[in-house]
Amino acid sequence: MMKKIVFAALIMLPFAVYSQAGNVGINTSLPGSTLTVNGSIAGQYKNVSTSTTLGANDFYMAFNGSTPATFTLPVAVAASPAAGNILGRVYYIKNTGTGQLTIAAGGTELIDNQSGAGVASFKLNPGGYAMMISKGTASGTTWELATFIDKTTATIAALGATDTVTYTGTAFTAFNNSTPQIIPFSVGDVIVNQGGSVLWNDAGDYWQILESGVYKIEGYSYFGSGGAPSGAFQWTGINLNITKNGTAVANIIGGNRGNFMDIIAQSANTPINVNCIVHLNAGDRIYLTMNWGAGDKPTTNVQITAPNSLVESRNFSMQQLSVP
Repeated sequence: MMKKIVFAALIMLPFAVYSQAGNVGINTSLPGSTLTVNGSIAGQYKNVSTSTTLGANDFYMAFNGSTPATFTLPVAVAASPAAGNILGRVYYIKNTGTGQLTIAAGGTELIDNQSGAGVASFKLNPGGYAMMISKGTASGTTWELATFIDKTTATIAALGATDTVTYTGTAFTAFNNSTPQIIPFSVGDVIVNQGGSVLWNDAGDYWQILESGVYKIEGYSYFGSGGAPSGAFQWTGINLNITKNGTAVANIIGGNRGNFMDIIAQSANTPINVNCIVHLNAGDRIYLTMNWGAGDKPTTNVQITAPNSLVESRNFSMQQLSVP
């Protein structure tokens, strides 16, 4: 027993612990609350770059990943005040990376975001911060979103290219058969991509939507027919499209047609503009495409290139207007 008393006394040497009227104080002889600490407090700090489930040893979680990931909150063990309930547990979460982070409740539980009946998850964009606290309930809204600070700038993403694109062979045949052909860009064409709600996929030539919401999409591209168009109409109709989740006609969500006299089509590069405002869901892929729409058809190839005295041959931009 004496050894235990001495050991306990040694533990207390670096600081002073006092008690008064049921309250406990550290470095203070007059604790005014159940626990009063006259000094700094430290909690667990973690940097995580992949999806994970938060546990009893987590406190402040910094997500530093470059691709989307999910932090899953632990499920409630039992309804309060049963033993093992995590009522009052707090997590502080900051997105310090460049990928979007999803905060999800465990199982069928929900997060109380003070809007409606609760949500299964919410998004935390780069630069965003959230404080979560367990409500101690075993079902329904078990977690409360106590503090939520998301991105301070709306998503604006834009591409601008100066090189020439030429459709020949199979792509040219498909173009003349009215199958929308992807207008390509490269990573080096990105002018601005801020806000974290969309990401350019260079391999697939599309904007990947990371956060559901309403977006304004705009694009333009020059058109030129290689050689004289064939047909009896004396004009060629070319469609510039915004397509979602595919490149067939059925995937078009916004479009515009430019009708060009044959002499203009074969001797000049003329722009076509398209824009639309649509609701998009996380996971959607948005392409800029072009295809023959009506009238005479190009005979040799189709070119996208800026005319003399101009630089940019095509542009593709997105602006996030609102979130759900």
